[in-house]
Amino acid sequence: MQPRRLRGRRYNRRTEPERRPASVASVGEPNYEPFGPAVMRFEQMVLDQRPIEPAHYDEGYFASGWRADDNRYDLETRRRIEGPHPQLIKDIFAPQRVLDVGCGPGFLIALLDELGVEADGVDFSLSAKELAPPSVRERLAIALSTEVPAADRSYELVVCRELLEHLTIVQIRKTIAELCRVSSRFVYVTTRFHPRPADLLDVTTQLDIDPTHITLLAKDLVRCLFVLEGFRRRSDLEGRLDWAGRQRVLVYERT
Repeated sequence: MQPRRLRGRRYNRRTEPERRPASVASVGEPNYEPFGPAVMRFEQMVLDQRPIEPAHYDEGYFASGWRADDNRYDLETRRRIEGPHPQLIKDIFAPQRVLDVGCGPGFLIALLDELGVEADGVDFSLSAKELAPPSVRERLAIALSTEVPAADRSYELVVCRELLEHLTIVQIRKTIAELCRVSSRFVYVTTRFHPRPADLLDVTTQLDIDPTHITLLAKDLVRCLFVLEGFRRRSDLEGRLDWAGRQRVLVYERT
């Protein structure tokens, strides 16, 4: 007895449908890579970036007058520029211990110390420690922001201001992970964001302002990195801290 032939459509050169390229999807079909060009540009940017060496951040970088508006790194100039900021940190977070990552010469630490707030700092520049006020100099550790020398959840508040734009994209990802690791509750960040990103992965620079501003990310991408570390946005605190209205403030809390 011959086996029964299964009925079905037979494909041959005449009847087999034309195959389309994998990247082209017709109406109703899934398109799993709609952001392919943006991802490829982002990948190339990541591969092309090189970190700024610590030696660049010497005494001339911090102390000379090359910045606009006489923005010098000495205590009295920083006191003027900081304005109500140190007091806001104390009032809003009421922290027992603060860690300032990318602290430079430690002037925020000195201003917090005047308010009775205990703070430590981390910076990878040897000149930063040398230029720090004597009262807080020994509280500064020379280390990378991607390898913070502090125990897990050892500070109620971790501050990182105007640092991320100096880092590569890979360094930013690692730094945010470290900020979250050592914080027991809050992370407070200010940085310069891409002013007009075309998409989530759009990256630009700001070399005309500072030749070390090598990475300005989309604000929403930076937010995503904090969410992936188990932190949630505190928009209420962001509004209170952004007293200058620059829209460069992020505040995240451990969930």
